[in-house]
Amino acid sequence: MVGFTLVMQFLAMGTGFYVFSVLLVPLTEALQADRFLVSLALSLQTLFGALVSPWVGKMVAERSVRGLMWAGAGLMGIGFFMLSQTTALWQLFVSFGLMVGAGVTLTGALPCNALLTNWFFDRRGTALGISQFGITISGTVLVPLASHLVLNFGWQSVPMTFAIAIPVIMIPLTWKFAVKCPEDMGLYADGAAAPPVVITGDAHSWTFTRALRDPQVRLLALLVGPPFMGIGTVVLGMHSHATDTGLSVMQASSVVAFMTACGAAAKPLFGMLADRFDKRWAMAISLCCQLGGLALIILLDSYVGLILAGCLFGLGYGGIMPLWTVLIATFFGREAFARVMGLMFPMTVPFTLAGLPFATFMFETTGSYIPAFTILLTGFAGALFVLWRLPMSDAPR
Repeated sequence: MVGFTLVMQFLAMGTGFYVFSVLLVPLTEALQADRFLVSLALSLQTLFGALVSPWVGKMVAERSVRGLMWAGAGLMGIGFFMLSQTTALWQLFVSFGLMVGAGVTLTGALPCNALLTNWFFDRRGTALGISQFGITISGTVLVPLASHLVLNFGWQSVPMTFAIAIPVIMIPLTWKFAVKCPEDMGLYADGAAAPPVVITGDAHSWTFTRALRDPQVRLLALLVGPPFMGIGTVVLGMHSHATDTGLSVMQASSVVAFMTACGAAAKPLFGMLADRFDKRWAMAISLCCQLGGLALIILLDSYVGLILAGCLFGLGYGGIMPLWTVLIATFFGREAFARVMGLMFPMTVPFTLAGLPFATFMFETTGSYIPAFTILLTGFAGALFVLWRLPMSDAPR
């Protein structure tokens, strides 16, 4: 199950997010459009995914995960084929923003995390961390592949390749491995001989209104706000900041590479920490790594200094998603997990969408990314305060 969800998230997030960076310039030239307008396709995908996540979470909890993933694979295949034929900006928004966006939501983080929450209990953090490693490593593998295709066969070859590859790979894997619960196969979580003690309750009554009123839902959504914003502000803005400080393009690229490599390594590391220690302390370490790394990015401007700062920040941001997922499962149980996580995504999307525009706005206003980083620093301090407000026991609600 871990390997299956790793591959699914690798393909969904790699093709639906990282590869777009390779297509941005060719699409701008092909459509004769402003780069900002073309980049809105990715923002539309994020926004659309967040809006449909509550429905997807409900369907994951009530229906066949296999059927949803088949639908997602089909939508991604159709969306990428439409993208390869795109000649106008509105077609880009429909094909990539809506069709591919819907497919990513149906095959990516939400259903994969729900499957792992069902299949693992004592080793849930480790399973989630290893699986989400596929998200980060996808950029390392698929971005060079997409670049090679663009240089040798034209930009249309990239979406056409994925239009074929995604359904061909995803549909058979989903048929074989997308089993919703171990009980469906006469097994128990973690391969145990007896079922674990799990949280039970009124899982079917979760609505967006109830989620907004629930204090723990609000706290968990606010907790990841600054880290999600930091992906756009720091991770995507780091290359430009490094060149502004006097580093060469290659040096700046290596700083980003070290940061993302540490982020990838952190996912299974923090997942294992969550299984062995209190999950909130693991989250505190992750947030402190980001806060400390960001402070060093502000203070240091040498090549070695920015590598060290980037590595520390990368270690922190890599741990956020697996730890957040484990906390949701811990507080709400596997029966309500998919619904609650689906309802939380719309609450976090303002932070996700604001990151890069906020950084670029501050740069255009002040001529530096430092003010944006400084403001974000206070956000991480606020996240630690939110974490402190969470109950420090795993007692069922």
